[in-house]
Amino acid sequence: MKKSKPYIWYMLPGLIFYSAFMILPIFLTALISLTGFNGVNWNTLTWVGGDNYMRLFTDPNNSATYWNALLNNLKFIAVEYVIIIPIQLLVSYAFYRKIHFHKFLEGVFFLPYVFSAAVIGFFSTIVFNESFGLINKALIAMGVSRMNLPVFYADTSHAFALMMGTGIWYSSVIGMMILLSNMKNIPADVMEAATVDGANEWKKFIHIILPDLGPGMINIIVLDAIWGITTFDLPYILGGPYGLGGSIDFVNMMFYRTAFGSGAVSTVQTDYGLAAAIGTTTFVVILILTGILQSGLRRVKVWNE
Repeated sequence: MKKSKPYIWYMLPGLIFYSAFMILPIFLTALISLTGFNGVNWNTLTWVGGDNYMRLFTDPNNSATYWNALLNNLKFIAVEYVIIIPIQLLVSYAFYRKIHFHKFLEGVFFLPYVFSAAVIGFFSTIVFNESFGLINKALIAMGVSRMNLPVFYADTSHAFALMMGTGIWYSSVIGMMILLSNMKNIPADVMEAATVDGANEWKKFIHIILPDLGPGMINIIVLDAIWGITTFDLPYILGGPYGLGGSIDFVNMMFYRTAFGSGAVSTVQTDYGLAAAIGTTTFVVILILTGILQSGLRRVKVWNE
């Protein structure tokens, strides 16, 4: 007599929705990337093979734009790994050890979780706008000449750093929540025993906290890579559809303006086939990057054991 498997029926609705809204669009995007689809009428679906990919990587304009955007994505990930993850570690540990005013500080650090990246980006433009921004208003009130005011996002050489400054506050939240949750799972008697043995905060952090954060760190590293490749809303709000002349242009922004134009009423002809090729290529980049990261992190875990 076969055993019943009622859990399958509980999983089925989720599997249907996941397949309909995640897996199916991926396959359709890959299919459209091989066609000359106009995005409106399926009767216009004409097979062009790999022409869209050839246009993406051999056309000088498309190729230069794509590689510049992808480089910005990789720079974004590098900043996350070098700056944001250490901040997440230190701040999470400070909250775990319940420093003074930790409740208030937790509210400040976790505040971006309540808002979308678009709202955070809009807030950043209010603060850093060269004409009416809060910082320049304060500098004028202090007697600084308008000729000497910083231009912030109007200076494309500083745009990426300013965007990452905003991104550090916004993107640190999820990682801090994961790490803080992992830290709270560490038995209190272990920390008490270390204190009795004379271990200072640094030794507790290095020898007790860090070794137990492995699973959480792996999740954060992979999630940061995915978010770094797929980021769109924050740079779009701060830099517009063209990313301030390419200084904060990202792959998903190139995908968006290729598929839908550069504005609500755009005179730029859209190209769904090329946009689908950009999206499919980005998906492959994510698969390769996460595969490399998971393989490397798995080896580090085995080596540590």
